Amino acid sequence: METREFLVRTSLRAEILEMWVTEGWLLPDRRGDRRSFSEVDVARAQLIRDLQNGLGVNEAGVDVILDLLDQLYGLRCTLREVLAASKGSAGGGGGRDADNG
Repeated sequence: METREFLVRTSLRAEILEMWVTEGWLLPDRRGDRRSFSEVDVARAQLIRDLQNGLGVNEAGVDVILDLLDQLYGLRCTLREVLAASKGSAGGGGGRDADNG
């Protein structure tokens, strides 16, 4: 989605969006000189707003929380890959798997 739609959907001011992009809290796709935001960006912006306004988390705290969430996401992706690889190498040879407990 374009920047204008993103601002409407998230109820953010353009200055706040610029700050969050500069901080690296939001990472929109670039298409030439335009930015394109995803649904993940909308959810992340809502989280940032909730952290700051609802919970009183300062900028340094938001930075730490987002970094930890990004690490967690990366680890979950790695775990899925490892599990998929282990299931693929098992070849259905009668071993126990998570579904058959």
